[in-house]
Amino acid sequence: MVFLVFYFILSAVLLFQGLHLSGEVSQPLGTLPEEVGQAPEPSKKWGAFLMTYGALAALVGLAGFQWPFFLPARPAVFGLGALILAIYTCWLLFAARTVEFIGKPTDDHGHH
Repeated sequence: MVFLVFYFILSAVLLFQGLHLSGEVSQPLGTLPEEVGQAPEPSKKWGAFLMTYGALAALVGLAGFQWPFFLPARPAVFGLGALILAIYTCWLLFAARTVEFIGKPTDDHGHH
């Protein structure tokens, strides 16, 4: 029973994280300056992939209640989902945000 709780939490996290990532590209919340925005194309791809996998994981989990054929697939889907979340986290931390500096640095290094 505890496994199912974590299973469905992971699928919800993947689904909603993908939804947020896709929405942030088209309608940003404005919490970060434009200089640290995410690249639109990779963000759209990641968002679509995370939403798709999260929905698929939820469907496989729910199908296991009706058809016993899907019961052995739950641990594999959970493990793959955890791996996907780890890879997405690494991408988000190290590759997603690129800083684009606007303008030129001052010659006097900020001294007045």
